[in-house]
Amino acid sequence: MKFLAQRGERISGPTVRPLTVDDDADLLSLIGRSPLANLFPLEHYERIGLPRPSFLTRMHSASPFVGVFEPAERGAEVGLPVLAGAFWLGANLVPIHLERQHFPRVADYVLRTRKQPASVFGPADMVMPLWERIRGSMPLPFDVRPDQPFMSLANPEAARRAAQRETARGLSPVRWAVAEDLDALLPASVSMFTEEVGYSPMERNPQGYTERVLDSARTRRSVLATDPEGNVIFKTDLGLTAGDMCQLQGVWLAPRLRGRGLSEAFLAQACELIAPRFPRISLYVNDYNGPARALYRAVGFERIGTFSTILM
Repeated sequence: MKFLAQRGERISGPTVRPLTVDDDADLLSLIGRSPLANLFPLEHYERIGLPRPSFLTRMHSASPFVGVFEPAERGAEVGLPVLAGAFWLGANLVPIHLERQHFPRVADYVLRTRKQPASVFGPADMVMPLWERIRGSMPLPFDVRPDQPFMSLANPEAARRAAQRETARGLSPVRWAVAEDLDALLPASVSMFTEEVGYSPMERNPQGYTERVLDSARTRRSVLATDPEGNVIFKTDLGLTAGDMCQLQGVWLAPRLRGRGLSEAFLAQACELIAPRFPRISLYVNDYNGPARALYRAVGFERIGTFSTILM
């Protein structure tokens, strides 16, 4: 398999290679087709960008942004290759934009790298066909979640009404977490993670997870509410941010307070707090989590697509 299609080289079919700064505009154009769904690659693009062309570009590790190039038709002749698809291949495998004819080449590229991503996630119409082509060469997944409603806050007025409802006497309104909240925030974060994924993050990498929670508090990417004793009873995180967009993750209410209608008011208050920084708020949820889906609809979220997640 040819690894790199040099500019000016004629190719007869899709070619897959790591992207460079020469591909900046084309990559952003692909991301911009579905910016909310592509928040993960967009945040990482803003952090690390693309490397300059060099010999390293020929190597699989040159950049986690990988492109699919197709020949451009120029009348009866084949022109220079153009970027027609892209995906992220790092610790995770994340499709950005892939079409049906791209999946065989992309699957072949992924398998040739011998990488074993911790997860595959993103729009279901790209994740599931790609997963079908690589699953036989990957470890058995921990969990496969093919239908995860992808939602955005489409009705801010509903959120405002919910935020104005009285929550419960003695419970604080939501606020941004700070570093000093770590001792109270960490148990809530561990509880949320364990419920969502099925195991405690403290079993595998306690120091790393603690640092992650602390960093979220330091950078104003966690929102919480506490009880009179200072225990965190509600939390959510800005898992991804870029431009005026964010994606909520880890929405959690203390089990002892569930069933009392508090989640709606707390989440609505969180959205009101977040919106001045990131007015375009999104999230995705497991299809089998009926209570969470009802909560998000009540706060003003509407389904705009479907995600899938494969957890290794």
